[in-house]
Amino acid sequence: MDLHFLHKNLETNLKVALHREKEFLKLWHYHPEYELVYISRGRGTIYAGDYIGPYQPGNVFLIGAHLPHMFESSPASLNPGDEEISEAYVVHFGDPFIRSFSENNVEFGYIPSLVKHAVTGLLFPDPGKKAFKIFQKTLKGGIQESTLHFMRILYHLQHKEKVHLATPAWIDQFNSSDRKLNKILQYIMLHFHEELSLADIASYAGMNKTAFCRYFKAKTGKSFVSFLNDIRVGFACKSLLDAHNSLTISDVCYASGFNSLSYFHRIFKRSKGVSPSEYREG
Repeated sequence: MDLHFLHKNLETNLKVALHREKEFLKLWHYHPEYELVYISRGRGTIYAGDYIGPYQPGNVFLIGAHLPHMFESSPASLNPGDEEISEAYVVHFGDPFIRSFSENNVEFGYIPSLVKHAVTGLLFPDPGKKAFKIFQKTLKGGIQESTLHFMRILYHLQHKEKVHLATPAWIDQFNSSDRKLNKILQYIMLHFHEELSLADIASYAGMNKTAFCRYFKAKTGKSFVSFLNDIRVGFACKSLLDAHNSLTISDVCYASGFNSLSYFHRIFKRSKGVSPSEYREG
């Protein structure tokens, strides 16, 4: 491998940062770079495609290129003590970085192999304390040292348990070049907790209800109501299993955007095959 070329390539394609703030920026977005995130402090909810789940200190996420995602910090009341601060180590890298190793399968084949699975987004729930120490080192020294530590992180992660996030069906349906659809999905993800009617979303999209329903079904394979209910049920599942809250079933219902407890029970059971209380009990 031409190390001079690799250094130049990585210098323009590997970006390392420490995000430390009261709350992570609540922004549903995507970008052409891959994103590796280590959560060092704080708890909350991650949205990746059609996946909704909790994040907590020690989790590592590998977000694929063009995969819409968002990290939503939990309210400070649910993060007592020093976890009122949200902190994450974030590394962005692009296709040129991956291609740098594609011809060196023996030494570095683990890099494109791991990244290939990131199209759906990956969660490494328990990468171990060693991962944190390596992430810390990526912020120190020059680009060459940061690159070596980053490669060590990827090597370390390939042996760890991983969970796929977004469903393949959602990935196949999503078109990152459709700006109108992206704008609509972003609006839904930011407002599904609220009362969100078909008339509201159609108006936001600049269409009448009939035209919007036809457009949305063609683009997503689901009706707007089904899509919205799936997102809300996903959020409810995360809330029901969150050991750091004491929400009742009724609380979860309304926090997820449903305005009727009986309707919530019916939709939840249709989706998951069990009632919310049975789901919580395991």
